[in-house]
Amino acid sequence: MKLEIEQLESLYTTMAKIRRFDEKTAELFVQGLVKGTAHSYVGEEAVAAAACANLREDDYIVGTHRGHGHCIAKGARVDRMMAELFGRVDGYCRGLGGSMHIAALDLNILGCNGIVAAGLPIGTGAAAPTASSSRSSATAAPIRVWSTSR
Repeated sequence: MKLEIEQLESLYTTMAKIRRFDEKTAELFVQGLVKGTAHSYVGEEAVAAAACANLREDDYIVGTHRGHGHCIAKGARVDRMMAELFGRVDGYCRGLGGSMHIAALDLNILGCNGIVAAGLPIGTGAAAPTASSSRSSATAAPIRVWSTSR
């Protein structure tokens, strides 16, 4: 499949935004400014950018413990994400979710999760109503291959 230059530029811009966010997050984490923990998404930017580029606004996504990239690629605002990491009330989860539990229901980001492969049942539950209706939305639940082979 050959992509148009505009599509390539959009993917690159999304990947660069994810990389900048996560590099800054790692820096702030070392300084002790991030509440709780933060798992970097550096090196995985293309996965989220490409997956979310193929989703519609009404499609759902469930993130992993490295969910920053998926949230950004699905359209989450980085200022609200950073507020969440700082534990501020203007974050997506009012500062209570932190890095591993960001959810933005208005964007159909059903949340990120620190439990290995927990996105599978969450994503399945989100997809179930659309399977028996005329609605044709998709649900993306990224996982690591090893997480379902044990």
